[in-house]
Amino acid sequence: MSETPVFTTSTIATARQGRIPDELRTYLRAHTAASHARLDSRFEALGANPTLADYQRFILMNLVAYRALSTFLQDPSDDRAALAEAVESNRERLEGDAAAMDLGSPAKTLFTLEPFGAAETIGLAYVLDGSKLGARFIHRRLEKAGLLAHGQGAAQRFLASAFVDDGPLAAVATGPMPAGETKKQRAMQGALVTFGLFERSLDIADRAQERTMPAR
Repeated sequence: MSETPVFTTSTIATARQGRIPDELRTYLRAHTAASHARLDSRFEALGANPTLADYQRFILMNLVAYRALSTFLQDPSDDRAALAEAVESNRERLEGDAAAMDLGSPAKTLFTLEPFGAAETIGLAYVLDGSKLGARFIHRRLEKAGLLAHGQGAAQRFLASAFVDDGPLAAVATGPMPAGETKKQRAMQGALVTFGLFERSLDIADRAQERTMPAR
């Protein structure tokens, strides 16, 4: 059974790796593999025979997650300003897509990460950078299925932004970095907490879609 790489982190080219050294990237990939696979497996329909409802579910998940991230990153310190700006830009795109497709307003969830230093930022950015590449894959699948053609109703501000080459978010991780295994473990924690946010957000998206489905 194939999986849809909604969070594609294993094929990020060296030029896109930002501040993540190969050793740390390998560590993150290995220690987040279960979370990665669990989330990707819930989007298999997008890789096989996607429908507009499948895509709307993807947008709702991201909207819930980016709203939580935007709230968490409000009033950021100087060394988190670039990350906060990137997250807020994506939230605005998702708000536009959701409004254009009349998806309503899903429930909220919270995101918190403590401590939140340079190592945790790398873990968070590792997931978001992978999500950006996953969005490119989804764009290609939807395009192949004809869902992005004019008149099909698939707003795509968020997907289109995935093709903007603005560099990896991991590059914004600045500040004192812990050494050795501590750095790896804290970066892993940042990544796992971020994956957890997207899983909760998908649960919320599923419940929102269930409420709006017509009765049989």
